[in-house]
Amino acid sequence: MKSVPLAELSYATFVELLHSKFRVRGSAPAPVEIELVEVTAHQSGQAQSGNFALVFTGPLHQFLPQGTYLFEHEKLRAFDLFIVPVGKDQKGFRYEAVFNRLIQPEALLKPV
Repeated sequence: MKSVPLAELSYATFVELLHSKFRVRGSAPAPVEIELVEVTAHQSGQAQSGNFALVFTGPLHQFLPQGTYLFEHEKLRAFDLFIVPVGKDQKGFRYEAVFNRLIQPEALLKPV
């Protein structure tokens, strides 16, 4: 399966997928299912910014160390994403991915 470039994934892409499940593949033989629980836009003061953060919750019995994983979702092609563990609560481990990039003005008009 061909993966989607991260440049094609936007804040709007992930807002549409909020509260849905992703399969995450790493070195373990079976994928880990995690849920996208937050999508937060970061304001940089520039209209051309593509800065946002994603927070996922995963199971308590399967910890994912900081690293790059293959993410799969039924509505997207697979993509690689770097995540960092940021906490743990009664629901499971929490992971964050941060996007910091400049978007060219013409790219803001293209649908993803």
